[in-house]
Amino acid sequence: METYPKLKAVLFDLDDTIVDSRTAEYKAICNFKKLFSNFDDIEDNEFAQIWSKITIELYDKYYKGIINFETLRIERIKKLFSNFKIKIEDNDAKEKLKIYLELYEKNWTLFSDTIDVLEKLKNKYKLAVVTNGDGIQQRKKIEKTGITKYFAEIIISSEVGFAKPDEKIFQIACKKLKVEPEECIMIGDKLDVDVAGCIKLGIKAVWINRKNENIDYKYKITQLKELLEKIIN
Repeated sequence: METYPKLKAVLFDLDDTIVDSRTAEYKAICNFKKLFSNFDDIEDNEFAQIWSKITIELYDKYYKGIINFETLRIERIKKLFSNFKIKIEDNDAKEKLKIYLELYEKNWTLFSDTIDVLEKLKNKYKLAVVTNGDGIQQRKKIEKTGITKYFAEIIISSEVGFAKPDEKIFQIACKKLKVEPEECIMIGDKLDVDVAGCIKLGIKAVWINRKNENIDYKYKITQLKELLEKIIN
């Protein structure tokens, strides 16, 4: 087990790190599909894969600063329908987006080991969430899953003006927590977003590799509970 005598704060990504957003998204898009007869002839898994591909493409543009979050959301819906040769306008996309987001929200759940890990860390370290996304939605997600009480700070890209992997969002987190970068550890599920950004600043980054991707990285875990077993105590 690694030991970090200077460790004062633990930063967490939110989606697919402590909240099982991937499962929530899958259930939401499958339920969304059932509301439109245009999609009757496609299987749930294939439909979800199309949605996932669109999501990855648009989030890549968002992380690079090419589009803002609102554009990402609207384009996500428009591209989904255009994939089936259905053209919809922005206003229609916004209405359909509301339907999807309601379904997504109903399926928010924590990973089974999230609470246990937060409970064991809360009295030893300052805990914070550092997440990309919409402030209203992310705060609602944290509140509805019952984990607000564990975090000294919640830093969200749309509220601070910088998105991971930009190191500025991690600088803001350190400043709010009143700690130095070398006194922090960051845990996230995306190497190019969560890990890459904070490493530049000198924050140790732990990659939670839930998909078991065969990529070599020193600080790698597959479940959150391994953070206590392999990284910190």
